Amino acid sequence: MKKEHAKADKMKYGYAACYLLVLGLVIFLSFYRLDAKYVDPWDEARHGVNAYEMANGGSLVQNTYLRQADYYNLKPPMSMWCIMLSMKLFGNTVFALRFYSAFCYVLLTALAGLFARQYGRLESLLVMIFLAVNTTPFQAHMIRAGDADSLYVLLFTLAMFAMMKVGENVRYVYACGLLFALAFLTKSYHAGVILAIGGLYLLLTGDLLRMKVRHFCGFFAATVLPVIGWALLRMRIDGLTFLKAMWETDVLGRTDGTLQNNIAPFSYYFSYYFGATSGKVTVYLCALVICLIGGFLFSDRLGWKNRRQYLGYVLWFAAPMLAFSAVKNKLLWYVYPALIPLLMAAGILLGKILKKRECLPVLRGLLAATAVCAVCYFVRAELTVISQQGGNEFQMLIADAARESGLRGCEVYVEYDPDNSVWNQQDVFVAEISGDYSCVNGGMTYLLTRDVYQGEEGLLFVSEESYGDSSALYEDRDLVTRSENFRVYRIFY
Repeated sequence: MKKEHAKADKMKYGYAACYLLVLGLVIFLSFYRLDAKYVDPWDEARHGVNAYEMANGGSLVQNTYLRQADYYNLKPPMSMWCIMLSMKLFGNTVFALRFYSAFCYVLLTALAGLFARQYGRLESLLVMIFLAVNTTPFQAHMIRAGDADSLYVLLFTLAMFAMMKVGENVRYVYACGLLFALAFLTKSYHAGVILAIGGLYLLLTGDLLRMKVRHFCGFFAATVLPVIGWALLRMRIDGLTFLKAMWETDVLGRTDGTLQNNIAPFSYYFSYYFGATSGKVTVYLCALVICLIGGFLFSDRLGWKNRRQYLGYVLWFAAPMLAFSAVKNKLLWYVYPALIPLLMAAGILLGKILKKRECLPVLRGLLAATAVCAVCYFVRAELTVISQQGGNEFQMLIADAARESGLRGCEVYVEYDPDNSVWNQQDVFVAEISGDYSCVNGGMTYLLTRDVYQGEEGLLFVSEESYGDSSALYEDRDLVTRSENFRVYRIFY
């Protein structure tokens, strides 16, 4: 009896140690050199500017860009609030911009491992390992980027966990509703897929028939009230303008292709993640093969409880893949939520295959060795991409100019080239966090035509190309600092 207890304790502590070890790997991959890469010019930069301005004199409800209402980024403010909290904790830095995204994925991995513990210790650890080699989200637009996707995928995943627990306790539908609302406040209409999956799951499992009126009322309140509350607060500021733009752009524009960007065929996501489009063997193709083999081996052993959860994973994977494949505008991160159930199912089924009694020891060893080699390969691929990431000359120059000039809160102008004097949004973010600068478009042309002289100091960023074309304009100005391709002058306006 004592030996059995000792063995159980050994397995328990061994699992805990391995759990922490794998989680440590995910933490490392999420946070290693998190601020080394330049600020990306699209969603990351826009979310960063919105969050900074909301936290520094702006509204907590209305996002702004260059201190004006922003109708380009049409997402509700949940992700911006998270960036604001990160900046409160870590200061106005690129690390703070991305911290909450990395943290959300670490939390997702930790919770997925705990959720998978119901299938076994080995299955739980393999789920976490598969999530650690989730290569594309590590490299683009999610885990190491300051935009909305990491938080959205976390909320999506938690909603699916709650959905698959409804059979045990119908009150889990309240959690599903609340998590949908939070996902909507993060990623707008993308969150509608959560409702579609949940509705199909409840219908096909019969759980819908178990729900009473109070359950429907509670679900409706948890789903609708947070969204309605935010919408009413937003309408007090600019009426229906923002909400109308959300619908016209994020729903109509992306589904019918009227945006005329990122148009791709129906097969795009399947070709990239499971085919030859990405140009390499992907972890997702490996996971899909494991799922197909595992489904075949264990099809005769699925009890009702297992069939319910099997259905949950299938719907969780298939619904986003098919829904966003039908949409004409396609971006890789639209289907990131669908990668989580695929990787989780692969970990669970691989664990069951390795523990299968009929599985010969030699075959077990071969499978385990293959899995270890695959993990090493994909982790190495992720680290290679991360290690190659670096800064941007102009963004580093902005930070240098802020230190060298000692100026804060002033106006700054730019001349990228003789024909471009409009601030790029990624540079706006760096300028705001570096010196709380107000980025003004128009460059030297605008400065020379201003009618009002305020006696204030500011900065002018000039490319060597622009300087060469009109060097006489800058001869009497105070040179603050320079880089290989740009000069920075102190100006008076």
